Amino acid sequence: MIGWLKVADAAKYSGVSIRTFRDWLKDDLKHSKLPSGTILIKPASIDAYLEQFTVSDATNISRVVDDLVAEVMSR
Repeated sequence: MIGWLKVADAAKYSGVSIRTFRDWLKDDLKHSKLPSGTILIKPASIDAYLEQFTVSDATNISRVVDDLVAEVMSR
């Protein structure tokens, strides 16, 4: 079981750069900041944050259809 992660490890867990991860922290990714300044994040908080960006298959299909229609109409 994974415990709390520091920023670099949390970014690696998420598969993104440290810079991107720090942007997520600014965008209200739930985390704790110790008196020393160390930021710690639970993997479950990362998972919950990313869930808000989950795209359903229906959304993907609609986007593909919209893109195809736009392409055809622009010809």
